[in-house]
Amino acid sequence: MREPDSLDALLHEWKSPEPAASLDQRVASAYRSAVGPPRSRPRVWATFWTMRVSVPAPVLMAAGLVVVALFVWLRPTAAPAPSPERSGVVTRLNAIGFQPLPNGEARLVRAQEVQK
Repeated sequence: MREPDSLDALLHEWKSPEPAASLDQRVASAYRSAVGPPRSRPRVWATFWTMRVSVPAPVLMAAGLVVVALFVWLRPTAAPAPSPERSGVVTRLNAIGFQPLPNGEARLVRAQEVQK
């Protein structure tokens, strides 16, 4: 597999130097200066506004698909338009020359009367 190397034997003999006695104190003081002083008791509302919730991407994707599916499934559908052959009422007219009735009343006119 591997041939023995003289550097391997030298690395096994080497001992790393011991850390300085003040290393723990320096690391702790650097952490405190980066994070800030410890708080005695965090406020509930402050904790609520700063909390983080990790959601995996597949769960987020599945929730999005459920929302889209519900939107498509529950959206209102347009009512089908009645066929003009069965109803005797004209729903679209050419409004050229339209004159409103003098008394402002509306009246229905059957399709047979319009075609005359």
